[in-house]
Amino acid sequence: MFRTVRRTQFCRRRCTAFLSCSINNNGNNNNNMFTALRALSSDAEAAASDVTLSSYQGIELRIPKDYPGVNKVRMENGHRIYCSRYPSVIEETKQYKGICDYMFQCWQKAPDGVPAFTQAETGEALTYQQMRPVTEKIASVLYHGYGVRKGDVVCLMLHNSIYYPTIAYGIIRLAAITTTINAASNVEGLSTHMEISRAKTIVCSRQTQEVVEGMIVHVKQQTGQEVRALYLEDFIKMEHVEGIPSSYTAMEEAKMDDVAFLPFSSGTTGAPKGVQLTNWNLTVAVVQKSHIFPVSPADRFLAVMPFFHIFGFTSIMSGGMAGNAQQFLATRYHADTYLQYVEKYKITAGFVAPPIVSSLVHRMEQPSCKADVSTLRYLMCSAAPLSQNIAARLRKQMPHVDVGQSWGMTEMAPTVCTYPRDDPAMDYRLCGVLAPDTELRVIKVDDSQQSGADKSAGIDVEEEGQEGEIWVRGPQRMKGYLNPEDDYNAVMEDGWYRSGDMGYVRPDVKAILISGRLKELIKYKGFQVSPPEIEAELIKHPWVQDCIVVGVTNPEDVSFENARALVVLKDHVKEEDRRQAEKVIFQYIKEVEPPHKQLHGGVHIVDEIPRNATGKLLRRVARQQEMDYIKIHGFPNFK
Repeated sequence: MFRTVRRTQFCRRRCTAFLSCSINNNGNNNNNMFTALRALSSDAEAAASDVTLSSYQGIELRIPKDYPGVNKVRMENGHRIYCSRYPSVIEETKQYKGICDYMFQCWQKAPDGVPAFTQAETGEALTYQQMRPVTEKIASVLYHGYGVRKGDVVCLMLHNSIYYPTIAYGIIRLAAITTTINAASNVEGLSTHMEISRAKTIVCSRQTQEVVEGMIVHVKQQTGQEVRALYLEDFIKMEHVEGIPSSYTAMEEAKMDDVAFLPFSSGTTGAPKGVQLTNWNLTVAVVQKSHIFPVSPADRFLAVMPFFHIFGFTSIMSGGMAGNAQQFLATRYHADTYLQYVEKYKITAGFVAPPIVSSLVHRMEQPSCKADVSTLRYLMCSAAPLSQNIAARLRKQMPHVDVGQSWGMTEMAPTVCTYPRDDPAMDYRLCGVLAPDTELRVIKVDDSQQSGADKSAGIDVEEEGQEGEIWVRGPQRMKGYLNPEDDYNAVMEDGWYRSGDMGYVRPDVKAILISGRLKELIKYKGFQVSPPEIEAELIKHPWVQDCIVVGVTNPEDVSFENARALVVLKDHVKEEDRRQAEKVIFQYIKEVEPPHKQLHGGVHIVDEIPRNATGKLLRRVARQQEMDYIKIHGFPNFK
């Protein structure tokens, strides 16, 4: 629907949006700045401008005449390719030897006395001038005390701490490889991570000593490998540390193609995989971010998203350091303490996931909430889609705050599209702009594709606006998966990474929207949950004959998916047991899986599992059936 209207007043308090072009001195479109979508007030008086009202898929935008679009588009070999409006960052990135060289130069540029990281709970801080010496100290301890050398893998298992970046980059400074894991991991999960990554050293806290010691015993029994632990509390107490010998020049000799970071992702399908990110991948990813969302020492971020997560590591921790921003870290999230920290530390920006936004909204809607959040200007949301209901309520509580979304994946380090600073996302449901040098296609999906692992014909959707699988490519794309058995080729097509996510491009403004997932992964509050892992546990239960796990959303909060099991019981299960089977099986998984892998979507006993003629699980069919079932019967309340 299109029609021409005249509107007045420039304001950001409405969910409807206004696009305004940035014009250079010659009157041409300035490609160095993203064209913004701004909110309009319907009742204000100001200079009038001609705009076109455009409604598409329920999102209404008011578009200025001759607006060039959010992203560019071109044709190549018959393919419709969307690309960034930003200039290339390739030549800029080439001037650095690696991610450590880049980061050390950024630290050196910081004004004296500017705190890089402050522990919100205690006020303890490290300035940018202290970052390099502490990084050298941890590198020296690992070099002399633990024998860490080029190519070795060191695991980092900590809650967000002011020492986290110095440890991560201290490892990379030795030309070794940093791999990260959730500090809440159990013995089994940590052991698996250590075995797959082949890490021989772990840096951790005394708070997790019992789990770490259990892992050391388990890995020794399973592989014969000795794992050594360096506890942060012991490191902090060390006063006299021998420096790294000048003859060790691994950092200076590092190549851009050397692997520096090994986060884990479930990829498009299957169990967690080690994702090899090189010096080049990391450096270009941070440089890209600095162009879209530039920061300065005046910025004060509140970081509650965990740094072990790729978004936390690259976009928040490293992206903030690139511009010398001040970052305030919280080891755990709670709505009350988050709001307290915003007020206490005069926070200007927060990087969050939708569940955090939801809890903040719920808290601020309570009459007892008196928090002063007037300094907060930006909320960047990632890891999952932000629901329309929650975003609208957030705008009501924080009308002065710009809310935007990013979209990416571990394999892209992670940014594909992101929120541009001072050019707020035209609508929170849109994914912002493509990162510099990043390209995207929308590929037709047929009924034979039940997950991202299925072969694709690689044909573009026929028209803009049609839904398809999103394919991406760019210089930040991973080198590959760690292990040969992880099928890198299954997610690559002629240099394109198959995201497994479904989406479409809005024709009028060339903006990208993510509508769902082709892949079988479930995203629960920012964590990736692999259904086959839960299915492997379910099938061990003596009552379970067959099963499938799918992701379903709660109609009251659609910002994340919940794992839901469809189970076929064995014939011998007694009638009285059948009546309580759903609760029994739910409790069984609750006892054997960590919190994010539990069946928050409940258990449904069914007569058969949807499969095709060859016996392949039809996850998309099963998920749709369960979503329809929930619409009629309501979302389950398992506890």
